[in-house]
Amino acid sequence: MNQQDISYQDKLNELRLDISHPNSRGRVFVFVEGETDIRLFRKLFNLDNCKVENIPGGKLKLEECVGELVPNHALIIGIRDADFTHLSTVPYTIPNIFLTDFHDIEMSLIAEDEVFSSIIFEFTKSPKQAHNVIRGNFFEIIKEISLLKWLNDIEDLRINFKKTGFQDIISFTNNNIDFEEYYRRLLSKSPNANITDIAIVRSKIDALKSSNPNAFQLSNGHDFIEAFSQFLRVKGTANNVSNEFVASIFRTNFGNDLFAKTLLYQNTKQWADANNCSIHL
Repeated sequence: MNQQDISYQDKLNELRLDISHPNSRGRVFVFVEGETDIRLFRKLFNLDNCKVENIPGGKLKLEECVGELVPNHALIIGIRDADFTHLSTVPYTIPNIFLTDFHDIEMSLIAEDEVFSSIIFEFTKSPKQAHNVIRGNFFEIIKEISLLKWLNDIEDLRINFKKTGFQDIISFTNNNIDFEEYYRRLLSKSPNANITDIAIVRSKIDALKSSNPNAFQLSNGHDFIEAFSQFLRVKGTANNVSNEFVASIFRTNFGNDLFAKTLLYQNTKQWADANNCSIHL
């Protein structure tokens, strides 16, 4: 069975057997959301003591899985994308679940100056002093998309964002996208959307914008990389580079030294120390 064909229940059953095996005594299970998360976290955790597994079904299923299995094996943690949680006033208190420092793990990589600059140097001729400005430009490009996704999260607008691209409607001159065209594309895939009037949507996202949310907490790393990859193709030297390849370069350039600087590292280490286990390299 291919990895993508494994259901949540299949994975849960598999993990029940795994944690009950004598070889799993004292081993820590680290559950993550997706296959690309595994590629990153398997190099950041000590695999002599840990087993990193992805849970099908997204963050809610990850939380459910941890809750189901912890009573049978205390040494289980889950790592999930924070999404908009850090912009909320409601604290996140689900036991054994740890959030990324920023919106998602990709944004944690993008936030590292060393990682971002290494890619800029590789594919453009931009001087280092311009790199922060360049990164800020991508946040501007995707700002309305990010605000719309936040609004959708708050008000449950029932907008389907899956597989709705925007690379072809980016303006690198104005650092924005054609938002009306983007919203039209979304509505074509969202028959149950609660708001179809773009004027109302713009009014609502302008209200959210006025709260001046932190860009690293607001924006989705996948959206940033989509805009960034297009920039490298159009303005840089990477004419044929794919979004997936750029994402992989970010992961490759993020090592244990940078992971050790994160709150995620500190929080998981604190948990490990409290549970008398070693999970980091």
